[in-house]
Amino acid sequence: MITPMKKVTIVVQDKDREETLGQLSSVGVVHVENLKPPAGQSVEAAENNIGEINRALAAIPSPAQEVKPSSIDNLAGLIEEIFGLRDQLVKLRGDWEKRRKTIDDWKIWGDFDIHLLRYLNGKGIWIYLTEMPEKELDQLPDDVGVQVVARKGGVAYCGIVSDKMKYFYFKTRTLPEKRLSDMIEDQNNIEEEIASVEEQLTALAAFRPGLEEEKDRMERELEFEQARAGMGEAGKLAYLKGYCPVPKITALEKEAKKFRWGLLVEDPGEEDAPPTLITNPRWVRLIEPVFALIDTIPGYREIDASFVFLIFFSLFFAMLIGDAGYGAIFLIGTILVQWKLGAKLPDKKPLFLLYVLSIATIIWGILTGTFFGQEWLPQTVKPLAPWLRDDKNVMKLCFLIGAIQLSIAHLWKVIRKAPSIQALADVGWICIIWTMYFLASMFILGKTFPLFAVGLVIAGLVLIIGFSVSPRYFFKDLFVRIITIFLSVINSFADVVSYIRLFAVGLATVAIADSFNNMAASLGWSSFLTGFIAAIILLFGHILNMLLGGMAILVHGVRLNVLEFSSHLGMEWAGYKYNPFKGKKSQTEIKVK
Repeated sequence: MITPMKKVTIVVQDKDREETLGQLSSVGVVHVENLKPPAGQSVEAAENNIGEINRALAAIPSPAQEVKPSSIDNLAGLIEEIFGLRDQLVKLRGDWEKRRKTIDDWKIWGDFDIHLLRYLNGKGIWIYLTEMPEKELDQLPDDVGVQVVARKGGVAYCGIVSDKMKYFYFKTRTLPEKRLSDMIEDQNNIEEEIASVEEQLTALAAFRPGLEEEKDRMERELEFEQARAGMGEAGKLAYLKGYCPVPKITALEKEAKKFRWGLLVEDPGEEDAPPTLITNPRWVRLIEPVFALIDTIPGYREIDASFVFLIFFSLFFAMLIGDAGYGAIFLIGTILVQWKLGAKLPDKKPLFLLYVLSIATIIWGILTGTFFGQEWLPQTVKPLAPWLRDDKNVMKLCFLIGAIQLSIAHLWKVIRKAPSIQALADVGWICIIWTMYFLASMFILGKTFPLFAVGLVIAGLVLIIGFSVSPRYFFKDLFVRIITIFLSVINSFADVVSYIRLFAVGLATVAIADSFNNMAASLGWSSFLTGFIAAIILLFGHILNMLLGGMAILVHGVRLNVLEFSSHLGMEWAGYKYNPFKGKKSQTEIKVK
């Protein structure tokens, strides 16, 4: 449920700005909106501080194992040390890469004495290192000596010796600064320096918790400075505007009286865009990690579809993965994660959601008789619902699920629009959706189109055309509206049919599992070697299949809810999260040379 908001305005004396913001922070119920772009030295300083912390955190690795956090006595000194090591590491890696390319370039020539070649050149014995086509070796002048060092790709790498300076039309190498063995030794030394600097940065990972705490504190400071700079002004008065959840208004009024604020509470206007605060029962909040993953939140005046999203997402997950064996692995993995890390996780909703999804997958796998595939199972293992082993039945079920979910969307709109007569238009859309269900069954499954469905489509079109707008505007742009409705009807057919992806992906999951099972079985278990290879095939194949299933959840399971269902519900997911003001004033400023 989306919690209703009140628009609030707080007025204080200009001299009390900072004190008021500190008091408002302790209340923690008002989402502050800046009345003007926040700017100024204090805002810039806070942003710079956060930037320095972020760059320092990016430079040090996360500890490979749990370490005892170290306290920070000199924040600026620590950041300067981190930046120094980071810059040193960047330079060393650049040097290493430059030397690697040089070594690779000269490796084919072998390790020869650079100083000897220079000495001979000084004595009038000219030695040229050349690269030339092999077929042209016999075309060299008779007064030069040739030593082929290597051949590769039709190119001869040669040393040409002459007692005179000569010019050749093919590539002639300039001697490197060092011989190959010296270059390799330098490279090894650089690798040791890189390892040393990386070790020093790893040791500084003990300061990561402290740096993250400093970052959180500085973000609250930035929030404070932005709120202070974004307040409106009227003579000797300053004021701010924001939004407060209706259940918190009484507490806000009490604090306003206590701190002597001027407080105006009013309903948001049509031009206002309040933040969204979703309040649901604990079991419905399980779906929140999915919303966080796809970074979506409904607008304040939209619908909270969390309950429907959770139910259908669980069903989609089960059908797309479709294997009780995989579901059991997910369940065991979730249990192990909770046992190992449960006490350290601040938010356990992702774990509980995985429990629901794993159990749903196990149930679907038992219904279809799928345990790490189907073909390898003995005949004694029967699906609990044999009806689901028929492809046409599963496709029909997919269309049915689509029609039900899309009908729920329009039924929801009917309830929201009632008692307005325009609610009848969504009743018409429900008729159209079920007509599309029968059409999909006819075209794809070869079912007979029922006669009563003709009445459904006629009734649906009449209701949509007649009541989609207010009666006073019925004839305005009527032709354009009919064309738009016709295109939307076609789109509704595509939306219902799109649910067949549940069948297609689920079938592919089973087929891939069976393919890897057959590959392993074809090798047999007659010897240790074949058994080992078969086990590797099974392990790799089923892990790959589960990873592909996870991708399918994001691509198809989320899409059906966020696009098909949400478009029929009229949702644009245009909201932003309610974030009550909790900024804190601080005097910290990081200065790094």
